[in-house]
Amino acid sequence: MSKTWILVLAGGGGTRFWPASTRQTPKHLLPLLPDGRTLLQATLDRAAALTDRERIFVVTSADQADAVRENAGDRVGEQGLIVEPVPRNTGPAIALALVALSLRGAGAHDPVIVLPADAGIDDDEAFRACLRTACAAAVAHKSIVTVGVPPTRPATGYGYLGLGAEEEVEGAEATVRAVLQFREKPDHRTAKEWVASGNFWWNAGIFVFRLGYLWYVMGELREDLDLAMATMGACLQQDDRAALAAEYSRLESISIDYAVMEKAPSVLGVGATFGWSDLGSWDAIAEVLGALPGGVGVAASAAADDADGNVVWAPGRKVGLLGVSGLIVAVTDDAVLVADRERAQEVKGIAAALANSSGDA
Repeated sequence: MSKTWILVLAGGGGTRFWPASTRQTPKHLLPLLPDGRTLLQATLDRAAALTDRERIFVVTSADQADAVRENAGDRVGEQGLIVEPVPRNTGPAIALALVALSLRGAGAHDPVIVLPADAGIDDDEAFRACLRTACAAAVAHKSIVTVGVPPTRPATGYGYLGLGAEEEVEGAEATVRAVLQFREKPDHRTAKEWVASGNFWWNAGIFVFRLGYLWYVMGELREDLDLAMATMGACLQQDDRAALAAEYSRLESISIDYAVMEKAPSVLGVGATFGWSDLGSWDAIAEVLGALPGGVGVAASAAADDADGNVVWAPGRKVGLLGVSGLIVAVTDDAVLVADRERAQEVKGIAAALANSSGDA
């Protein structure tokens, strides 16, 4: 693992976690964990156990760069940020990051781990064991390796990996299988069928690859990224930010799944043996929030009577819950959300509607 490079993706707005999470105050920078750390800080702490600090980079967007730098602190080096001029989703962001890593000394055969900044991980040692297996598979095979989570329920809020046969990897500490399909979020009936089949994992959004191999695959599958990576390299070498922004702005906003993973010639999956959640909604974030009367959450103080199973976000405020259950109650300086917890996945739509009617949500 000494040659491993780590990219932490921290550029999203987390709109399913509105109103606490916005472009200005994204979810990964909020102190959600019971110990007071942010999700980004927890992710960087896990990364620190896998490689040297100088090989850990946070990939973020220009509008979040200052806040990310402050939040990361000394968990990354002075040059530890790779900044998108404008948000363009994970496909272009990873392409830019590969160019930046190559200019910082990464070799074509060096393994690279891509981590989301905002996932919940229960067992850090099992997490590290899983990534050791993923790195071994990426080095031994001409494949991109992704981490999949054996499903515990027919969740409709996650993407799924369709699996093939098991693969042999020397020294593997977790199961390795061929990945045959990347499937989008299913309806409940389809999710039940997939889970019952035993041939699907949740897609954790964690990828491992040899730098040169992903660069090659990107170039083969996406001519626009292939050409842009050469130009971006010249811009970075010359520190020409205006030219970089102009080139990057022309790229299609597309996820790494759509741009590369769904079409890659070979993808392997490593089964996660650690507790995982994408923490992508208020219902999911409840798993890491501390207990409050009437549920879980953050508040200056709370009182409850005949209330249970609620998720509360009201930092610095007093909250009373009376005769209500299964609600999301989130309060910020300029917005209030009250929602049925079972409809947590739909909050993104409410945020978009308010943004369209009255400016940024």
